[in-house]
Amino acid sequence: MKTRSQTQCTSTKTHEHDIETRAMAVMCWLKGDSYCAIGKQFGLAYSTVRNFVMKHQETGSTKNKPRCGGPQKLKAEDVEMLKHDVLEDRESRTMPLADITMKLNSMLTTDVSQTTVRRTLKKQGIKCHAAAVKPFVSEINAAKRVAWCKERLNWKIKDWEQVCICF
Repeated sequence: MKTRSQTQCTSTKTHEHDIETRAMAVMCWLKGDSYCAIGKQFGLAYSTVRNFVMKHQETGSTKNKPRCGGPQKLKAEDVEMLKHDVLEDRESRTMPLADITMKLNSMLTTDVSQTTVRRTLKKQGIKCHAAAVKPFVSEINAAKRVAWCKERLNWKIKDWEQVCICF
């Protein structure tokens, strides 16, 4: 007998079909096609097509029912404003989360938590991490690097082929 950890749970949805696909499947059913034929036509499982039709019969629509949970605190404009403020300059990029949240709350009519700000920034691809430690380059070495590059600025492929790279 298999234990719960050995069985794979597949009851959660991993993909939601768009409303056009659902509506076309229902229209095919109303036209008289079978669940199997509709499934083959759209690349859907028999049970998926049946569920589309049953939902249509119950509600008269193929739209999703409203989901649980409260409305989002941040609108799209607020998210863009937050992203712009954080990426504006070096000082704002190194600002602590508490300060970012306070700054955002001062601009909004409703207050949001630090968790909301963190989650929103993460969705936008802005992650919190320590700055990379980079070696210091002195002004003398920087000048030497620029001079080295200028010397080789007009090199051709033949010149670069003579460079030996040993690993």
